[in-house]
Amino acid sequence: MNGSIVLGKKYRCKTEVETETFAFRVALRMNLPYVLYLKGDLGVGKTYFARMICKYYGLPEVKSSSFSKVSSIQGKVNLIHCDLYRKIPNINFYEEEVEPLLIDPWVLIIEWGVVGGWNFGCPEYEIQAEYISMHERYFTLLEL
Repeated sequence: MNGSIVLGKKYRCKTEVETETFAFRVALRMNLPYVLYLKGDLGVGKTYFARMICKYYGLPEVKSSSFSKVSSIQGKVNLIHCDLYRKIPNINFYEEEVEPLLIDPWVLIIEWGVVGGWNFGCPEYEIQAEYISMHERYFTLLEL
């Protein structure tokens, strides 16, 4: 995988290393702050992708937040991770639980979120992940 990531282009990752490389190239392309929605079926690698974004910024791995909707990792970049699987946020969710964590510079990663749930005042992107086989995935970066 050479060069910069092109919006709308589908990238095939055959290994975890290729997925890590793709995630790093996505993060390299971004200007802070930004929101990244991760879309795809259960088990396609959304949380793994979020972990690779953490790794790019030198942060500890994000955990799949089965028991809480929001986790925050602070470092040279503040990364906020929302896992909304089977959780429908109330109307005040972003204002009360996410917005106080958006301390510059920040990245917000939302799994299973609905685009347009809140105006974050920064660029918003979506990664679409598709399952090909046990180890292969397609990833597409879209600007919203």
